[in-house]
Amino acid sequence: MSDLMSNKPSSIDENTSYDDAVLELQDILHQMQSTELGVDELTSRLQRASALLEFCQKRLTKTEAEVQAVLKRLGLEDVE
Repeated sequence: MSDLMSNKPSSIDENTSYDDAVLELQDILHQMQSTELGVDELTSRLQRASALLEFCQKRLTKTEAEVQAVLKRLGLEDVE
């Protein structure tokens, strides 16, 4: 089990990279597709996946805002 997966479902380290979160999501998906998980384990995996998805969405939103700020500073904010 990776370090990320050993954490509580809702706790994601601030130092976690977007790529690590995506890899863990892929691992969870693979687990769900390839094995029969018990109800408790399935619930735990789904909660972790939900937390990871929220983390990724926030990271993407933050990155988009940073890109828009740079474009605005460069006078390119109308470019899409």
